[in-house]
Amino acid sequence: MVNWQDLDVDEMLEWPIQAQTVAILIFIFALQIVGYWFYLKPENQRLNDLVQKEQSLRTEFQIKANRAAALPQLQSQVDELTSRYDQLLQQLPAEKELATMLASINQLGIDSNLKFTRMDWGQKQVEHFFYRLPLELELTGDFHDIGRFTQAMAELPRIIVFQDAIWQRVSQESESLHFRIKANTYQLKSEDNKNEK
Repeated sequence: MVNWQDLDVDEMLEWPIQAQTVAILIFIFALQIVGYWFYLKPENQRLNDLVQKEQSLRTEFQIKANRAAALPQLQSQVDELTSRYDQLLQQLPAEKELATMLASINQLGIDSNLKFTRMDWGQKQVEHFFYRLPLELELTGDFHDIGRFTQAMAELPRIIVFQDAIWQRVSQESESLHFRIKANTYQLKSEDNKNEK
């Protein structure tokens, strides 16, 4: 049995083999604790940080991959919306077409056996990115003729939106109706006028 109190650290090489073995094991254990504390623990923390960063990057990559996979479908939708937008733009009358538009409406009324008492444009109204052009029509005719007229107006190549329609008998004895229509068509603002409000 080794008496640890009799052992001197300066004479370690002369200690009995059992004491030297215990001292070496204690030294190795202390070295492992110091190594863990000053080397492995920071490296372990760095590894955990890298694992979290990897997970974050994987999530980000998955989101971007999903977006990339959806891109052709989104591009298709954008192309479809652009095509629809272009079609709608073509249905908006240009300034020079307004007189022709009134002539077309007048011809539709004549073809439908109607008599106009009023047909004119109202004051142009400025909206966000377009102008609203009110159109007021007053005409007289048979109920079915008025129906044919309104259907024919809906089939015009330019957009005309009925806002308000009022009809009443011309007189108590008459089958003819007096028909008043408030309608609108629209014009896109030109690029140099888009800042107007």
